[in-house]
Amino acid sequence: MMHQNVRERSKGRERWIYSILGVFLGSFLGMSVMEQGLFFIQDVYQIGAFFFFTLLCLFLYVQLGFKKKRLFLYHRLFQEEALLYLIPLLLSALYAFQLLAGQPVSIGGTFQNIIRFGLISGYAAVCLLIGTNPIGKRWLGASFQVVGWFLVISGLSAVCGLFVLPYTILRTDDPLISFSGARLSGVLEYPNAFGALIGLFLLERLAVASSAFGRYEKGGREQVILSSLALFPAATALLLSESRGAWLAACVCAAAMLLLQRRGQRLPLLCASAAPLLAAAIAHRALAGASLAPATLPGLLLLAGGEVAALAGALLLHTLLARGLKGAAAAVSAACLASCAWLVALTASARITSGETWVSREVMWQDAARFAMRSPWLGHGGEAWKHAVGTVQSFPYAGNEVHSAYLDMWVDTGVVGLLLMLSLFLYIGRLMWYHARELLPAGLLMMLHGVIDFDFSYSVFWMILVLFGAQALPIRETTSPALQEDVQSIKGREYFPAWMWSVLVTFLLLGFSISCLVLVS
Repeated sequence: MMHQNVRERSKGRERWIYSILGVFLGSFLGMSVMEQGLFFIQDVYQIGAFFFFTLLCLFLYVQLGFKKKRLFLYHRLFQEEALLYLIPLLLSALYAFQLLAGQPVSIGGTFQNIIRFGLISGYAAVCLLIGTNPIGKRWLGASFQVVGWFLVISGLSAVCGLFVLPYTILRTDDPLISFSGARLSGVLEYPNAFGALIGLFLLERLAVASSAFGRYEKGGREQVILSSLALFPAATALLLSESRGAWLAACVCAAAMLLLQRRGQRLPLLCASAAPLLAAAIAHRALAGASLAPATLPGLLLLAGGEVAALAGALLLHTLLARGLKGAAAAVSAACLASCAWLVALTASARITSGETWVSREVMWQDAARFAMRSPWLGHGGEAWKHAVGTVQSFPYAGNEVHSAYLDMWVDTGVVGLLLMLSLFLYIGRLMWYHARELLPAGLLMMLHGVIDFDFSYSVFWMILVLFGAQALPIRETTSPALQEDVQSIKGREYFPAWMWSVLVTFLLLGFSISCLVLVS
């Protein structure tokens, strides 16, 4: 009886620490999104100081109050999944090597990327700690849901004049940039990056809704409503971003999702997407016609009516499936999707067919590739393109960012850094393929859109991709006999006693926190 009480207290404490870590990660991710996705290095310093100082406090709490279980907790950091945080750490070390032994174009930019990837590595390590536990997985999923809903609601509220920030809506008179004169850029303040994040939230919710549409037992309608709530507002926000790259990547990944469905699950996926997408296309046409500046009340009524129509259509299609009328459900879904495609093409035809911006990107990519070939293996250091673009460009294009995350990494860190980046992406893709295939289309969208834009200059894109990888980690029980034997064998091979390891990590975390605070001040 006494052993049972001790075991229950131990499990309660374990649930407590995983919940604390989950809330901490969710808060950190939300703060990162609100700070323009950690695009600017000043925000990285501020958020990094908060992250590492809080992590230091949690580490000390585990050391003092989690004595018997802490070894099992830390043991997760030394399993095969350690690639999740080791690769960002190696990228940080590569920038440090460039700073010490190379000749970077920008010393400041190189140092900034040491800090940026150090922060991403620390974030990934915490994701790894909780990603192999059922409680931790639920917190990771909840964190992404909160961030996705915040992006959608804040963006649509800005359209209706309720959430007014200087750059949540990009207004321009250049028809090459926007056919309606306005594009939704959200809290990231850049429409293409905003569209990419909204697109992956839409695909993740669509995978959940598709699963709900395949269930016809009691409570199935409630599941359909709950899982479909985000589809209409997310699709509307995606369309209002006018990001052709995000649209294309979302369509490609949605097609991949359709192909990945098991036999008999493809029709529920089409039914789940049909009504919300059609309602979103209608709302997009109306709001674009008003240049994203409708009167507040009519705008809110339009969005509320679109949500009601989308949910009503979803329930109708689910009812047809539940009654075995698959032919009727397929016909209605096809009609809705075809009407959606026609409305979007009719509304944004000038934007879709315009090719001038693609020409300038092609010239930029050619210039970046030529510049990268001057130091192909180790690159030119952090922020190299921003400082060198004026000396290498062959055509007067705007912007000092390489509109390709992969080219940017090649310019900065050469083939070595690019291979590390691709290795991380392939590893996360492998995890999703084997353990969480429903996340694969959303993760693939991030990787694809990075080909044509500088998404991964935003630290939050790395963080969300790492979060997806942690969600896809297989669950490992800390109390399994095999794991206990592994831990004991590792403990016997330790080069340092436990107290020395604790002191070392404490000083590292404290030093990083103080350095970030000094840089901020």
